[in-house]
Amino acid sequence: MKPILEEFRELVGIDCASGKERMLADVLKRKLEALGFTVREDEAGRTFGGDTGNLIAILPGTRKGSVLFCSHMDRVKNGHGIKVREKDGVLYSGGDTILAADDVSGICAILDGVRRTLSSGNPHPRIEIAFTVGEEAGLFGGKALDLSVFQSSCCFVLDSPGLLGRLVNGAPGHVRFAIHVKGKPAHAGNEPENGINAAHILCHILDTLPDGRVNEELVANFPILGTGNESTNVVCADAWAKGEARSRNLEELSRYAEFVKTHAEDCAKKTGALVSVEKELLYEPFLIEETAPILQKAKKALRRLGLTARVEGGGMDANIFNAKGLTSLGIATGYRKNHTLEENLDELSFIKSGRLVELLIEDS
Repeated sequence: MKPILEEFRELVGIDCASGKERMLADVLKRKLEALGFTVREDEAGRTFGGDTGNLIAILPGTRKGSVLFCSHMDRVKNGHGIKVREKDGVLYSGGDTILAADDVSGICAILDGVRRTLSSGNPHPRIEIAFTVGEEAGLFGGKALDLSVFQSSCCFVLDSPGLLGRLVNGAPGHVRFAIHVKGKPAHAGNEPENGINAAHILCHILDTLPDGRVNEELVANFPILGTGNESTNVVCADAWAKGEARSRNLEELSRYAEFVKTHAEDCAKKTGALVSVEKELLYEPFLIEETAPILQKAKKALRRLGLTARVEGGGMDANIFNAKGLTSLGIATGYRKNHTLEENLDELSFIKSGRLVELLIEDS
């Protein structure tokens, strides 16, 4: 079995989740130090209640130049007790968990590419690695990462669905919402007129709020609803909804976010209810031009592997890094249907992704 496949099975077998990356981080730290990296851990976990920080690893170069790679350590829920099975050149879980190729495959590709480089004995640039935490929970590790510790002028983020060859050069901005309506309780049978029905008001807000594909540039969704009621004989006094909006146009996204707030407040006027709307910009949109050096370098490496680049959009830590001024390109490593029980990993793409990392190091 290829070493990269063996390491994948090892790492997905380590239970891990957003905010609970400790065991995986400890294993990765040992692996990186064995390769000669100086590794330190930052305080990113504290920013969202996690138990682990980002791992920042530096290997001094034996020639000029520098290159930075990033993948995230956490995974979505249902990522414990993973058992890997193989069928026709594709890796799957046992069917009752995710596979966690998102993003263990990215971690393995980086480690494999570094090992290939060191085994070659050829001079190499300074190699920088960031293994982040809390990506799936809201890009928390990327937000907390101090990019000033790196010398590289760009970053390759190995974290994207699709077969090898898919490059992510852009992504929409993302706003998250929480709408809370506070009404007034009353006995629904004896005196409903003395209550203020928060659930009814919330439903009116959502029913009259544009969502779905709002226009060519904007999409929105409010799929999570709840109330404080546990009984049907009490007028609902608390109701809430959570949702999101995405757009490649930051101005359009900002306008919609403000509209959600004013619309909710307008709907609650004269009802006696109190409405609060929390809105958080998770990340701004970004777009790397086709002529950018980082994109040309990735295309060149893919051509050397006999692959044609497919340039598309997506979302990952690269969104945060680009917003901070560090040009960052997403790279697919072969996984598909991530976040589901049908998640799978194409072995050929995955194995070649390690070679791609080696070529990117060589060309830096």
